This record gives sequence, C-alpha cells and structure tokens, in this order.
Amino acid sequence: MDRHLRRVRTQRLIFWGVALLLCSQLGWWISLQTHETRRFEDARIDQLKAGRAEAWQLDTKDILARLRAFPAVGLGPSIQGRVVVEAQEVDLPPLEDRRRAIEARFPYVAVVAQPVADDDPPLFDQSAYITLRQEPLKTLTSERRRALWGVAAQGGFMALGVFLGLIYIYRKLNTEMELVLRQRNFIATVTHELKTPIAALQVWTETLFTRELSEEKKARVHDLMEKDLARLTELVSNLLEAARADAGSLELRLEPLDLQPWLQGICEAMEHRLSPGALGLSIELGKDIWAMADPKALGTVMENLLSNAYKYAGEPRQTTVTLDGDRDDVFIVVSDRGNGISSKEMPRIFQPFYRVGNELTRQVPGSGLGLFLSKEIMLRHGGDIRAASQGLGLGSSFTIRLPRLAK
Repeated sequence: MDRHLRRVRTQRLIFWGVALLLCSQLGWWISLQTHETRRFEDARIDQLKAGRAEAWQLDTKDILARLRAFPAVGLGPSIQGRVVVEAQEVDLPPLEDRRRAIEARFPYVAVVAQPVADDDPPLFDQSAYITLRQEPLKTLTSERRRALWGVAAQGGFMALGVFLGLIYIYRKLNTEMELVLRQRNFIATVTHELKTPIAALQVWTETLFTRELSEEKKARVHDLMEKDLARLTELVSNLLEAARADAGSLELRLEPLDLQPWLQGICEAMEHRLSPGALGLSIELGKDIWAMADPKALGTVMENLLSNAYKYAGEPRQTTVTLDGDRDDVFIVVSDRGNGISSKEMPRIFQPFYRVGNELTRQVPGSGLGLFLSKEIMLRHGGDIRAASQGLGLGSSFTIRLPRLAK
C-alpha cells in the first residue's frame, strides 16, 4: 500500500511540473501573439508612410519636369503656386488640381495647409503638406484592438481549458490518494474487526471445553459468543452487499410494505440486540403509510443507522425515529444526540471505506461500508438518504425518502 502512496505522490509532483510548464507555455503564446499583432500594425503604418513619401516624390517629380523646360542657371525665390526662374515666373498646376491628383492615386493621404504629424513632408513649393488620413489609422487601431481581443479570447479559452483539465486531473489524483488511504484503513479495520471476535470466540471455546462452569456462566459465555458471531456476520454481510452494489448487481425484491408495523419491529429487534434501553429510543410512527420496498434491504439501512446512533453516542443515549409522509413521498428520520458530523466530513460520509481518523487507534468498531451500502440501497428503491448535523458534539440526523405507495 505504501508503494501505491509513493506512486500517487510521484504522479502529483509530475502533475505540478506539467501544470507549471503548460502555464508558462500559455503565457509565452499570449505574449508572442500580442507582439506579432503590434509588429503587424507597425508594418502597416510604415507601409502607409512609404505611400505618403511616394506621393510627395511623384508631385515633386512633376514640378521638376516643368522646370526643366527653362534653361535656368538657378532657381529664384519660391512663392505660393509659382517658382521664379531667372526672373521669370513659372506657373505651376493649381494646388487643388495637384491635391485631387495626389488623393486620387493615394486615397490614404491628404493634402493639408498645416502639418498634422511632425514628419509630414511639405510640397515642393511649400504651399501645403502631405499627411496620412485619420480614417486608415483609426481602422488600423480598431483592427489591432480586435486582434488583441481575439488573442485575449483565445488565450482565455485556452487558459480555461487548461485550468479545467488541471483541476480534473488534480481531483482524480486526490481521489486516487484518498481511495488508497481509505483502502489501507479498510484493510486495517477489517483485520481488526475480524481478529477481535475470532480471538474472543477462541477464548470462549477454550473456556467452555477446559473449565467447569456453572449454568449461569455458561449462559453468559453463550450470550457473548452470539454477539461476536453477530458482529462477524454483519461484517461479512456488509462486505458482500457492498461488493454487489459496487458491481451493480445488488438485487432488490420490492413489495408493498406497511411501514408502521415493519419499522416498529425493526426498532424493537435492534433494542433487543443492543440491550434494552441502550438506544434511548423515542418512536413516532404515522399509520397507514405504504411504500414499495425490499423489507430485508431496507432493514439493513435502518439497522446501520440505529447501530451508528448507538456506537457514536455516549450514555445516556437519546435516539428518535419518526415516520411521516406527504402525498408523494415517505420520510423516515433517525436522529441522535451523539458525536455529530463536521461540515468538512459531511460530503464524504457516504463514500465506501470512509471513516474519520486512523483505523488503528479508533475505538468505535466498523468497516466504513454501512452508509455507502445504505445509499446504494436507497438509490435502487428510487429514493435517497441524506445526513444533517449542526456540528461536532451536537448529534446528527439521517432522513430516508421513499416514493409513497397509494393504498
């Protein structure tokens, strides 16, 4: 068993290593996608700026072509729309025509009177400036924002998938470890539960055959031997029934059952078995309440609950059994004022082999199968069983629900 525990612990270490690797890979992927999105936008902006420079070059080339028609030694001062060449004024195309020509060929640039950006180039005659339109820039910004949101969404979905997968694997590993621990406890408690009555029976047998005993002492030994045999029978029966339930082969024989007299008989039999008055029973049973049930299997559930009320409560015990119902359901409630159940333990008390503490030091006998078997039996009846407790030392209550049979 320790080998299995070491294996599970090793798997948990591997799990955390893989989880760390996946998280780092996911962070790297998100960072890479964000960087690539920004780089793509910067490349698009550089492309637009290259188009702006091309527009300036074409306009300047046209102006210089006109100036070559004059054999000028040099250019004189420039005024808006004209260039003076050797005391001659050269008429340039109207600025409006040049603007239309530039914007028709390069729709993402505009000719403006004043620069918008610091790097907007002036026209050759400095009559205006060429700048990038805001609409393409806003479109690029919007596209980048959408791309970043897309990356965030993809990263979020990936992170959610990884997170859920890690939670699932972690819970499976925890479940396996808990199962191994419960199985180890189960082996310990079954060994203890088997050895104790067997050892006692061996002692009583030797006593009967090796000593002369009075009739009163023989009756006492006989009573003790019956109790030990009943303990062994209950343990073996629970083991067999739990194995059938786990394999899905637990069979019930349902029949119409008048619950009031049946439950009265179960309670009286348990009182007789445990010793009269040991449970401190208070019974409140409604009459004419019927259900389709297997008397033997349902009796096993009640015996488990009453046995727990006896084992997990100190003297003087106070156990209450009530039977009631509504139009659709029947409710059997077994409550006590015993040790109670903590909120941490409550979700696990119906799991197989689950018992609180160490089986080697626990004083209360049991195998951890009674409540598991009770749950399985009630589910196969089409009902359920639920537990409630206000906390440790405040007792507990178990409610059995069955579909009611109309009579």
